[in-house]
Amino acid sequence: MQIKAVVFDLYGVLGLNGWQAFKRLHFTDNPESWEHLRALGQRVDAGKASEEELVVAVAQATGESAQTIRYQFEHTVPNEELLHYIAAALKPRYKIGLLSNASRDIFGDVFRTEQFALFDTAVSSFHVGMTKPDPRMFMLMCERLGVLPAECIFVDDQVRHLDAARRLGFQTILYQSASQVKQAIGEVLTA
Repeated sequence: MQIKAVVFDLYGVLGLNGWQAFKRLHFTDNPESWEHLRALGQRVDAGKASEEELVVAVAQATGESAQTIRYQFEHTVPNEELLHYIAAALKPRYKIGLLSNASRDIFGDVFRTEQFALFDTAVSSFHVGMTKPDPRMFMLMCERLGVLPAECIFVDDQVRHLDAARRLGFQTILYQSASQVKQAIGEVLTA
């Protein structure tokens, strides 16, 4: 089936911050603690718990200050290289989606107006009350883009999100770097 849309995750893909490195530093050797915090984070992203609850829990688990943890959450910068690629190579020919677990209305804080205009639709857990890897998140994205899962590429840095999308029929790409993703998308589109 022909690809008609490319969908991107925000955190760790289109929006870069220190959170991923912070998680590796504090939880690689403590997966049980991380699993509890991840579950709380999903509740926050779905609007069922406050971000402050997560900040306090992470601070208690790591011994880091709440200020340090808030900084990791709040200082997300756009992945300029990947956004340039989307504008130049993808947007002229494909629908572009943004699918994110986010605890607040973050898109305007991360992207400039012209960057956010690249997306045909953006779905945030904050707005819809569910989180990836819930299949309904992916199907809502397809509905809004007017495409079938098999007509989409989904790029994320979380394997569990990619697995859920793949089960629905999406082509999936694990984000490791902008250059790696650009090459991987190109390979899927020319296959």
